[in-house]
Amino acid sequence: RWRHGFEPRWGCQQKGRSKAVFRPNEPPLAPHLNALPTFLPTDLAVWSSMKGHKRFRDGAWRLVVPAPSDPLTGRRRNVYETLHAPNTRAGAKLADARLAELIVVVTSGRAPLPGSEDQQASRRGPTVADLARDWQEAFQPRQDKRTGDWLGWSPKTAVTVRDNFRLHILPAIGNYLADQVTGVHLDHLYRSLEIKHGLSASAVVRCHGQIRAMFNWAVRKKLVPANPAVAADPPRVKARQMQVPSMGEISRVREVATPEFAAFLQLAATVGARRGTLVALRWRDVDLQRFTITFSRAIAESASGPVEKGTKADRAYTVSLGPATVQVLSQHRARAVESALAVGRPLEESSFVFSDDGGATHWSLAWPSHAWQRYSTRAGLAHWRLHDLRHTAASQMLMAGVPIPVVAERLGCTEANILRTYRHFVPGSDRGAAELMDRLLVGSPLETAVSSTTLSA
Repeated sequence: RWRHGFEPRWGCQQKGRSKAVFRPNEPPLAPHLNALPTFLPTDLAVWSSMKGHKRFRDGAWRLVVPAPSDPLTGRRRNVYETLHAPNTRAGAKLADARLAELIVVVTSGRAPLPGSEDQQASRRGPTVADLARDWQEAFQPRQDKRTGDWLGWSPKTAVTVRDNFRLHILPAIGNYLADQVTGVHLDHLYRSLEIKHGLSASAVVRCHGQIRAMFNWAVRKKLVPANPAVAADPPRVKARQMQVPSMGEISRVREVATPEFAAFLQLAATVGARRGTLVALRWRDVDLQRFTITFSRAIAESASGPVEKGTKADRAYTVSLGPATVQVLSQHRARAVESALAVGRPLEESSFVFSDDGGATHWSLAWPSHAWQRYSTRAGLAHWRLHDLRHTAASQMLMAGVPIPVVAERLGCTEANILRTYRHFVPGSDRGAAELMDRLLVGSPLETAVSSTTLSA
């Protein structure tokens, strides 16, 4: 008798009384056999010796072929495929044929591996690379044509985010589906960035912050159900006490610098302004009669080059100048007038304070850092950065007893930022607490100790 699936109407004919012969040139056993590859072996023993397996479950054949390990986590991966065919000899033969085809594809390196672009194209949902592209486009810096203000990220922030994703994040997890990234994937990424790529812990933490911000945006847009960065464990950055150059050391650098750069250092050390804010300074912002200077613009690097934008605090602020600083700026203005006449143009109010062509254009944003490195090396102070002059200005004012709101106003930042960054420079900030604990230890009631401490403070 014939078994089910090998009846003559399916392309088999009787030979003798108990054998069935399959004729490959006749109509197939079932419609699924139209996909049978002609180059595959027809011997079931050959298929069974290959790497991979099949299983009939829930009305379909589940095919599994081992794939190369994940390059990021080192874990084993498999290529899965579901084949809808009956649980018969004909269906099993079709499953074996497809399994052998998958093995050939995996062996040749053409398999749609988990996390690969080929697999993602057949599945729903954005990849991490798609998410990063859409997120960066949503916050891309752009200038309002009506007001001239910059919207979105700062140009420098956009460049930093783009470089971190391009160099460190997307090569590792860019092809992963965004909703399948887990905290374990990110932990492996962070360890790889530290060990293999040599990134510092602070740089890895910045990458973690950008990944977390991207997934927060994706959760709000309902592109992913949850933020995997919440479950990740980035490296811990050890807090170190801030070391700053003294005013005497800055004076040593000014002595070996050119007069133009010495004037730049005078402002940086006494006012504490940032490099981009000083480079964007124009003569209309300097009032030598009233001893004041106003910071309203800044120069920042962008993907298309340097651009002029608002200050980092996104507001203009005015600070006072000391007599010595006013004298240095007056001498610097006299030199600027001579330089402008040398190139055949008058020095205007809109001219840049720090310029090499009579005020027409500002210094390159990288030039002050290069000049500081050159002159500080000559003075034997190469271990300090140009930005450390801002920390010097803040610390000197706090140690001299200048109120925190005044320091914050001169630096163009918030009081919270001053307390968070320069708290240890505030002298005697815990003196009241020390007196309170002494009184409590000798047996004074809490109310008496607190009132006495308040009165003495």
